[in-house]
Amino acid sequence: MAKGLVLVVDDEAPIRDILSFYLKRAGYRVLTAGNGLEALAEMARSRPDLIISDLRMPEMPGDELCKRVKSDPATRDIYFIILSALDGTASRIGGLSLGADDMIPKPFHAQEVLAKVDSTFRLIEMQKEIKRQNKELTSFQQRVQEEMELAAALQMGLLPKLPGEVTGASYTHRYLPAAGIGGDIYAVVQLPGGCAGMMIADVSGHGVTAALISAMVKTSFENQVRLGGGPLDWAEGMNEDLCRSTLAEQFATAWLGRLDPANNRLRYVVAGHCAPFRIVGGTRGGLQRSEVLRGKGFMLGLDPQLPFSEHESEFLPGDRLVLYTDGLVEVEREDRSMLEEAGLRRICAELPAGAEESADVVIAQTRAFNSPAPFVDDVTLVILDRMA
Repeated sequence: MAKGLVLVVDDEAPIRDILSFYLKRAGYRVLTAGNGLEALAEMARSRPDLIISDLRMPEMPGDELCKRVKSDPATRDIYFIILSALDGTASRIGGLSLGADDMIPKPFHAQEVLAKVDSTFRLIEMQKEIKRQNKELTSFQQRVQEEMELAAALQMGLLPKLPGEVTGASYTHRYLPAAGIGGDIYAVVQLPGGCAGMMIADVSGHGVTAALISAMVKTSFENQVRLGGGPLDWAEGMNEDLCRSTLAEQFATAWLGRLDPANNRLRYVVAGHCAPFRIVGGTRGGLQRSEVLRGKGFMLGLDPQLPFSEHESEFLPGDRLVLYTDGLVEVEREDRSMLEEAGLRRICAELPAGAEESADVVIAQTRAFNSPAPFVDDVTLVILDRMA
């Protein structure tokens, strides 16, 4: 089996013949040409893997041939060796500066040239293998990117459609995944009797795995809500679901709430998640008083026996609820400081009347505080307004 195709270019027929003899005996296919023009004509018919060319030739010398080969995108990868009677380091540097890959001085030993050709073809094969692997890697990366984009689109489909509304309340969100797809999720669902159930969660990790678990969290929440009960029942059921369906190191923080507009009450469970803000009269806009809906509870998915506790707050017509994930407040600036809960609460103390405008203001002011540091974690912000 032939090892590869070599084009020998030299105006001296004996040199062409001796090189052809040794190369063919070593298993290479060989083309010959007496000058650069003949070499280009041969290359138009067959593309060699390697060109061995004399430097001084009539019609078109080796340096011009080298320039033509290396300047053409279709042939620039062909390995090019110059044969030259000019000896010395300066001559070698000059030959390589033409774009040649290597240089052999004349007079030469045929075995020396053959050894150089053998090592060159080992290099050529390595380069071909690298190109093949790069092509496969590029193709794989394209497939992964396409699948990531599809997964991101599917995840966006899990989020509530905007503008969103349930009995007595309307809501909006801003969702900013760190890597195109992330582990944050939220849901707002209508319950019987004019009540509303709501959930925001942050799954550990990033990427496809976190997104998959976030979809499980949303599905589990919706299933628990269908079973009835309140946030405490939902948290316990979701915890059992996640413990059963995920690995030990995977978990989710969550906040679960049940709004009863008839009684102006909000029952909720904090499962290791950022405590949301209730802004009293927030839908009026301007400077308003806020309170943090705190609570203690373990993260979901750690242990099926872990206890949770339910809390209750007033939630009056005109009030506003701000839910968020920790990616919004835990960006470390150059001075090592972070916005944290207190900083976000200051931003939320004076917002516009509209939920959409308020969400834009929160994201913009948070970015301004963090600048120049970007968000590095998934960010979800939900603003729910109680209709007056």
